Amino acid sequence: MREIVTATLEWVIEYWPDLIEARMPLTTKPLQQTRTISREEKDLRDGQAAIERYWRNSLSWGESPAPLDVDVLQTILDVVVHADDLAAELGPAALCPILAPPALGQLDARPWLTYALARLLELPDEWSEWAWPTVQRVQERAARALGMIYHGQTVKVICPWCEGRTDEQPVGGVHTWRVEVLPGNQIAIVCHGTNCNPPANLVGTWLWGKPCWPITTWQRLAQHV
Repeated sequence: MREIVTATLEWVIEYWPDLIEARMPLTTKPLQQTRTISREEKDLRDGQAAIERYWRNSLSWGESPAPLDVDVLQTILDVVVHADDLAAELGPAALCPILAPPALGQLDARPWLTYALARLLELPDEWSEWAWPTVQRVQERAARALGMIYHGQTVKVICPWCEGRTDEQPVGGVHTWRVEVLPGNQIAIVCHGTNCNPPANLVGTWLWGKPCWPITTWQRLAQHV
């Protein structure tokens, strides 16, 4: 369990800069006008927009001092809170100085995640079992905010072990890997190829007779494709 928990924390730490960047939404292209409006309609719309801008302030509905994705920002703040909670519990258990809590508006959870990771490597394995529900929740929230969880999504690579063979395509070449949400909300890649049999040291686990790689093993898996 310790290996799974620490690998998951390392994943969150590694992708933290991407999560911070994701709070800034991409600029979308405006919709093209579907019909030509008259001069009178244009003047009327311009007048209404001018009146709205005159009375609008930073507290108005739809107004924000910075263009932020609120859902991603909430995810960041929630992870910071969970990371602080983990650090506060694990520090005294490992007889280590307690890490100071994050300041108001702190958006970098990595100091507390790194602290928790170091403590879990020192403590008995039962502490990893205790921390796993929180660590798993943090990882899933971050992955969803980054758009990295799609149940049933095809991974567009050819499996190096079954070479993409299926019952319909016995010659191979099919994208047989799928991202799946397993029982317990575990995220994994499952190969649906025929007779896929990776070496024991390269497969994460087995699911209903199919090789399965939990999200914590994806970085290692990527070295083989």
